[in-house]
Amino acid sequence: MYSNYFGFNEKPFTLTPNPRFIYLSKSHKDAFAHLLYGINNHYGFIELIGEVGTGKTTVLRTLLGQLHEDSYRCALIFNPCLSGVELLRSINHEFGLPAQTEFANELLAELNRFLLAENSRGVTVVLVIDEAQNLQPVVLEQLRLISNLETENDKLIQIVLAGQPELESLLAKPELRQLNQRIAVRYKLKPMSSEETNSYIGHRMTVAGETGGVSFSRNAIRLVHLLSGGTPREINNLCDRALLIAYGDEQRTVTPEFIARARREIQYLPRKKMRARILIAAIVLILVAGIATQISTFDFMAWRLYHPPAADTVHEAKARQENSHSGTDQQRYRMLEQELQAYDQNDVHLRAFNTLIAYWGAPPVTHTSRELTVPKQFTKLAKKRNLHVTAYKGSLEQAIRFGMPILVETRVTGTQKNYCLAVTPAKNNSCFISPTLFNRNSLSLSDLQLLVSGTFYLVWHNSGQLPDMITADSSVYMIKKLQLLLTQAGSFHGAVDGMYGLSTAQAIRDFQQTTGIAPDESVGELTLAVLSHYGRTQKTPSPASSGQTP
Repeated sequence: MYSNYFGFNEKPFTLTPNPRFIYLSKSHKDAFAHLLYGINNHYGFIELIGEVGTGKTTVLRTLLGQLHEDSYRCALIFNPCLSGVELLRSINHEFGLPAQTEFANELLAELNRFLLAENSRGVTVVLVIDEAQNLQPVVLEQLRLISNLETENDKLIQIVLAGQPELESLLAKPELRQLNQRIAVRYKLKPMSSEETNSYIGHRMTVAGETGGVSFSRNAIRLVHLLSGGTPREINNLCDRALLIAYGDEQRTVTPEFIARARREIQYLPRKKMRARILIAAIVLILVAGIATQISTFDFMAWRLYHPPAADTVHEAKARQENSHSGTDQQRYRMLEQELQAYDQNDVHLRAFNTLIAYWGAPPVTHTSRELTVPKQFTKLAKKRNLHVTAYKGSLEQAIRFGMPILVETRVTGTQKNYCLAVTPAKNNSCFISPTLFNRNSLSLSDLQLLVSGTFYLVWHNSGQLPDMITADSSVYMIKKLQLLLTQAGSFHGAVDGMYGLSTAQAIRDFQQTTGIAPDESVGELTLAVLSHYGRTQKTPSPASSGQTP
């Protein structure tokens, strides 16, 4: 209804789980890392807990999308209100096995033959059960028996139990203690932060084809976060209804008033109760802000709920941005911003991505029928070329210090669009960029600093075939590889013996501190990305090595 009016190609805040709209918050990424870690290390049982609407299905879909058929066989059970035999039949059916018999022992025997055959081919079998809080204890006991299918050295099947917090209570029952004790990896999803809520709203609007026909004011987004508690499903509900209200009022800025009205319509709350709730939210906002001048911004919540304040305009947003720069910096920023806006966003991303993958000798993306969103599409395209894209949030100075090709995300004032430039460090406080700005393929770091949003993407080649995370529980072979890289980086001086001792843990912390990565004894994707370039078989690319002329 409102899509054409606001210039969207489709509704941005639908409740159906469309893969194109997937946005992974830090909690989602951490959950994904835990699941992948448990599966790749063959721990047997993995648990994922999350409140209704926090994105469990999003994490599971992302996981299944990353498990390629040549190395994994996956099955998803999303209606677990079954008996033990029915569950076995569903599992066998999902794996394409005979499932007609009514006898559990025959079903288990068929499943065991399949698991042994896949194990001999080096394939990991993964069973994901969504809404697992609905399983009966006797069915969970059946799952424990399935997990007993193993060889002398390995678990034949990895089982992911995903559900609401009631699943924790269910597994805590005395009769399920054997199963509960077998769960080696657990993760509980957390709601999104205020900053992530802002990014989430912007991301969905961008994917839906946002062209500047509508915007959410800063205070509206804050109120969305407070009223939704950072839950994606609630955010979608509020934003969708608020856009409908703005459409009906022929307004192109979603203000806190529209969010308040949306909440009231969704929950069918009486006006007095709604005012009380919004008043509480207003008080929280004021306390968080801590600035007395902002109090007037929220007066409408207390006693003029349905009289919106003056909306943030594009002109005001630009003025605030310009005030953050001074003199020539301000003028330079405006020139750079205008230069960026002259480009088509998708064209910028295609050029930048092709520039970086050319450094590695990878074939370019000649065309794409879908919008190149960051980082989703970049990650998929890179993976097809045996490359990785790793996100990093921090300063430009630190990102440049990694000494790797990076995608630098820039922001244009007054819009929620981002433009990603390919950046390679150069001498004399400058860098090579693609696409060009002002017909030049280099830019000073001081100019680039004016544009950066604080989000960067490292594009790298995992020549050592390292896993997504290395911890003390990783295999001896992987720990040896880690120790060798740390040695070549000058951080480890002990024996490369595959033992994850105190000296290895200290070397990891030293390397992370030296390179500006948050110290952590576990080695995650960012540490591996930077560390991989110290391998003797790894050659860090440059414009010269790719045949490009600076």
